[in-house]
Amino acid sequence: MSDLEERIERLESLEDIRQLVSRYALALDSRDIPTLVSLFVEDVRTHDGRVGREALAEWFDPVLRPFGTTFHLVGNHIIDFTDEDHATGIVYCRPEHEVQDLWVVMPMQYWDRYERRDGRWYFTSRSTHVFYAADVRENPLEVPGRFHFPANPFIHRADLPERWETWQRFWGTGDTGDTGTGTATGTGTGPGAGTETEAT
Repeated sequence: MSDLEERIERLESLEDIRQLVSRYALALDSRDIPTLVSLFVEDVRTHDGRVGREALAEWFDPVLRPFGTTFHLVGNHIIDFTDEDHATGIVYCRPEHEVQDLWVVMPMQYWDRYERRDGRWYFTSRSTHVFYAADVRENPLEVPGRFHFPANPFIHRADLPERWETWQRFWGTGDTGDTGTGTATGTGTGPGAGTETEAT
């Protein structure tokens, strides 16, 4: 493969991964579970230890039902390749969630891993890291721990920016910002839930 061909292939991979992330947001908000699970590798591992897309679909259903409308606006997306068929990513996202009588806003990042199989890019894992969660009428600085998200089954507190090692060094702190998020299946926002999927 020539240098030009390699550069074109890399650009195509970048766009494919960006589309993967955008399609995830659309499938999640529209509750299109078949499309949602198809974005993950076939041997994805769910939060409860099961394996496969069918198990992932079964896991998503009860996770999503407590929430009404959700809205995931995708922002900055950093992609780093480890080899031709594997990459990692950091995705900024501003999700909004209808939670009973609240409208919760939760700026966060997805920390992703991607893999190309048979010419197509998939998620192998997604985990979420949160800056804050608060009702749209609340000031996040006045919310204890910058986190108010009732009924969220995975995320229990905000962990950014304190989790970043660069932040800790800058301020001279040692807080690892270990989050209360569970590892789970793909919603990365269930909706907004901390999730991680694993390929076996």
